[in-house]
Amino acid sequence: MSGTASTPGCSHRPPRAPSGRSDFASKSHYRAPRTPPFTPEEAEKTTILFGNLTPKHDALIEAVFQGCGYNCRALPTPTRANYLTGVEFCNHGLCNPNYYTAGNLIDFLRKLAKEGRSPEEVSRDFVYFTIGGCGPCRFGMYESEYRQAAEEAGFPDFRVLTFLANTAIREGSRHPGLRYTLEFGLGMLNALIAGDILFDISYRIRPFEVQAGATDEALDSALRQLASALRSRARPAPPPSPGGRLRTLRRILRTVARQLRGADWQEALEQARERLGQVKVDWLRVKPVVRVTGEFYSALSEGDANYCLYRYLEREGAEVRVDPITNLILYWLYEARLNNRRRRGLRPGYWKKEALLALAAHLWAWHYRFTARRLGEVAGEPEDQQRIGRLAQPYFDPLARGGEGHLPAGRALEAVEDRNCHLFLTVKPFGCMPSTQADGVLALLAGRHPELLFLPLETLGEGEVHALNRVQMALTDARRQAREEFEAVIRQTGRSLEEIRNFVQQHPEMQSPFYRFPRTTPPAGTAAQFALHAAERMRREGW
Repeated sequence: MSGTASTPGCSHRPPRAPSGRSDFASKSHYRAPRTPPFTPEEAEKTTILFGNLTPKHDALIEAVFQGCGYNCRALPTPTRANYLTGVEFCNHGLCNPNYYTAGNLIDFLRKLAKEGRSPEEVSRDFVYFTIGGCGPCRFGMYESEYRQAAEEAGFPDFRVLTFLANTAIREGSRHPGLRYTLEFGLGMLNALIAGDILFDISYRIRPFEVQAGATDEALDSALRQLASALRSRARPAPPPSPGGRLRTLRRILRTVARQLRGADWQEALEQARERLGQVKVDWLRVKPVVRVTGEFYSALSEGDANYCLYRYLEREGAEVRVDPITNLILYWLYEARLNNRRRRGLRPGYWKKEALLALAAHLWAWHYRFTARRLGEVAGEPEDQQRIGRLAQPYFDPLARGGEGHLPAGRALEAVEDRNCHLFLTVKPFGCMPSTQADGVLALLAGRHPELLFLPLETLGEGEVHALNRVQMALTDARRQAREEFEAVIRQTGRSLEEIRNFVQQHPEMQSPFYRFPRTTPPAGTAAQFALHAAERMRREGW
């Protein structure tokens, strides 16, 4: 047999390039396929698809797009059927957020085709707009997976437009049909923050509602009011008249003031608050507080992607603490400041960038607090990223990139210090590397702090019964802790529960979801905090 004969399963070293250069140098590198730009001429007849946040965020973002003159449509909340579609058309070994979101898009395009549109018409009349990313996470691969799945499903020319969170303005210039105007940006700011607050307060009010379903009805009404306001006020201003820099600055400041503090927006917030205030609550219901954090999509989803976890926790008698998108954005800004400080002295512009990042974080948190006050002051405070980073530093380097980085570790230590929850639960997709690293650190923290009741939960398209069974077992200990805490508070007040209930019944304002009482911890439970306040008020009023 010739010495050059090939053997099955063996490979041979390729011959050198004739020119003497290495074979690697002679190969062309991979280039992502170029997507035709989204042009201004297409804007009036093309529908922008997006989605995969909470239904509250999606509805408000859709209103801003429509108010700026775009045809826009939010995709429905992904289901397990969408997950199976994603598994069918995407590569193997991806995380379930990719399967859920890609499958959701493909099933929507198929629905359009069933309504009589050809693949060419779907690709021409619809585009998908989503965020992109990078780092040690499969998230950076989503864009190519969406395109591959669309091609495999019979829509080879369908366009997927992406932008990076930290380069939105630059990315916008690549798609001139999507104009990043000041009105558009400020409208999105209002939409994200208002969606965050509705997302947060829904889980703070619903466990205590007297009439089942009253909170959801009020939230739907408030959401429609806010969406209508955003839709009517996000229209771009007319082109600026010629003038100097001072006139341009004045115009910008007037636009900012109108968008963020305009009378029409404040009136819409007041109307939403009034509608939510019609819900009657019983703050004396003893419920364990469950702090949920983890991978962004899994912790934000309100559907099958995390086994409808939040509704399940509520059915099992828990009060859920969720993470708004605001905390993630403040984390991104904090991380950018850390990286800027690390490069101090290596490049010019350090102080300018530091000031801009600090100002952006301050203004975002400031506007969040303003909107929260207008919507009843029930939502929690934005996270103190400096404190979270300081707590996590000994265990997880805040400069380590990937996923939510040091946030889960810092939040767990914050829960230990403040004793602000009865169960600390982290959720992540199956096989998520950054979340797996974070859970390893959290396991160490749980061993060093036995008072922290910690449960890591992995989500996948399957395994729901097993996962929720683990949650139920952890809730048993959390319920016991909440009950013992409440009984200790009642003994501390020197009042009986019946006396406190009678006092509350005679003061209807104490049955409002916006009734203000100190929510300092410990105790962690809302019922225990309210009982302490009610007993103190009884003492002041000589009950």
